[in-house]
Amino acid sequence: MEIAPNLHCIDLGSVNIYLLVEDTGLTLIDTGTPRSEGKILAYVRQMGRPAADIQHIILTHADIDHAGSVKALAAATGAQVWAGSQTAALVDQGSSPKHNFWPIDFFGRWWHYGAVPQTHINVVQDGQTIPMWGGLQAIYTPGHTPDHLSLISEQAGGILVGDALNTRGDQLQLTPPAITFDKDAARKSAAKLLSYPATLFACGHGAPLKAPHPSIERVKAAVA
Repeated sequence: MEIAPNLHCIDLGSVNIYLLVEDTGLTLIDTGTPRSEGKILAYVRQMGRPAADIQHIILTHADIDHAGSVKALAAATGAQVWAGSQTAALVDQGSSPKHNFWPIDFFGRWWHYGAVPQTHINVVQDGQTIPMWGGLQAIYTPGHTPDHLSLISEQAGGILVGDALNTRGDQLQLTPPAITFDKDAARKSAAKLLSYPATLFACGHGAPLKAPHPSIERVKAAVA
């Protein structure tokens, strides 16, 4: 579904990923759970674009529902992978980060996904401009996980927030406390994101939310 000009949200059921469209190529933000590559590539083909048009994959973090199909998609498309340094190290092992929530951390020892060698990943620095889609500003937003990346697009006036924020019941929300590695860091990251004059919040979970919206001001007040 196109949610803004040249910005598509692909609903994979349990998670959203995003597709940035340019004439010269496509950029995926996250890859969903393992074995999501078929649905993603089918979506691209329905747009009339070949799989090889996916030239870049940017990971917001290394949770299995966001990085689970990165190996398959990189292999199918030849795309370059971009991620923060800790995320790159985890993806090299096909592992998810800690959440300080024992069920996730316990089962995370056994739930693995296809790994991409760290040497094949472009490590993104905080504040770096990634040269796609008019320039995406990478913002480190730890909290949900120790290493989490959000992306600001001035061109679209929106923020791709991964799991730093989410929507539930058409309301913008902080990352759920039970699955948040560092609650104080999560609040600071949310405050950082909400300081930008965004018109669209593209979340990994829940429907994308357009500003203005009363829940945005509510969350701003909660993290001030």
